[in-house]
Amino acid sequence: MSKFVHGITVLIACLVLATLPAAVCAKPDIESQNKMITESDNGNTIYIKEGHAFFLKLKENPSTGYSWQLRLSNGLNQLSDKYHPFESSENNFVIGAGGFRLWRIEGVAKGNQQVNAIYKRSWEPETGQEQNFKLNIVVV
Repeated sequence: MSKFVHGITVLIACLVLATLPAAVCAKPDIESQNKMITESDNGNTIYIKEGHAFFLKLKENPSTGYSWQLRLSNGLNQLSDKYHPFESSENNFVIGAGGFRLWRIEGVAKGNQQVNAIYKRSWEPETGQEQNFKLNIVVV
């Protein structure tokens, strides 16, 4: 019985070692150019090619004084930043209804990068209770 158990143990170890290089060397999914990142991606990691860009879209209502304050690591470059108000079904802007902020961000240096955003009034100090957004980016 012990020879059988030993043989099974060796077989399992060989199978694990045989599949290990494939798991370690597996390539991550590299995002397509101009992928849209939203609140649902908060805390995630994405992979982009150096020189490629992605969009970041976060809900915002500046009529209340709140807006997103974005911080990018040095290997990222903000290409654009625009607020888009929500529209009614009659294509009219609804006052006070909010909208979304849209940034286009480019990966300019290989390595681990990060987007951090905090939703707050610019004149108020940070309390730790603010809504935050974090995205890890690996530029390849």
